Amino acid sequence: MRWDYIADGDTLWLKDGRKIRFSSINTPEIAHEKKPAEPFGDEAALTLRQLFSGSRKLKLQVVGKDHHGRVLAHPFLMDGRSIESLLIEKGLGYQLFSEERDPYRDCLKQQEAQARKERIGIWSKKAVFDIRADRLKPGFQILRGEVVKVSSPKKNDFFWVEMDGPVVIRIPRSSVETNWLKSLVGKRVELRGWLVDRKNKNKGSRQYKRWMIGIYSQDGIQRL
Repeated sequence: MRWDYIADGDTLWLKDGRKIRFSSINTPEIAHEKKPAEPFGDEAALTLRQLFSGSRKLKLQVVGKDHHGRVLAHPFLMDGRSIESLLIEKGLGYQLFSEERDPYRDCLKQQEAQARKERIGIWSKKAVFDIRADRLKPGFQILRGEVVKVSSPKKNDFFWVEMDGPVVIRIPRSSVETNWLKSLVGKRVELRGWLVDRKNKNKGSRQYKRWMIGIYSQDGIQRL
């Protein structure tokens, strides 16, 4: 494959017009739509360009498509090195956990844990937020809090996990062990995913927790 344009640290365009989103990592955002760059967003994009220095070619292991129509794939340099792995090692990306388990999950977990331990890149600043104490904002977040309640409405494909603050988790039934999830009630956990602001839903008599975070794998919730 030949790449044409690097959008940011985890997204690029191919010469054939396809937009590729890296499947297993999320890098901080660069400046866009009048929003400033997130810490280390520019560094992640620059590092990706440097990895491709002198070559317009890459290898892709295609996984599927996301709801934006982007191709999800694991990218590799022509010498076989994983681009996702290289960015995680440098502390320039967060590991993602999709519903479909990928073969690189355990390796990326170890590399992220090491980068976190060494406090490099994104881990050198505050990267984990407390649900009750910190100001929350939409987008990819790593949060910590206590599980208050797990519910499983009938005719619903999801579990709903209420936290001890303005956050609720939605997780597919098929991606988590029921007993394990219920065992988390009263326990503190760390979770990661895209946080959505639902304040506009609270207009009627029924009140919702303001923030919802979608998680698609049991690995996306870690007991502390």
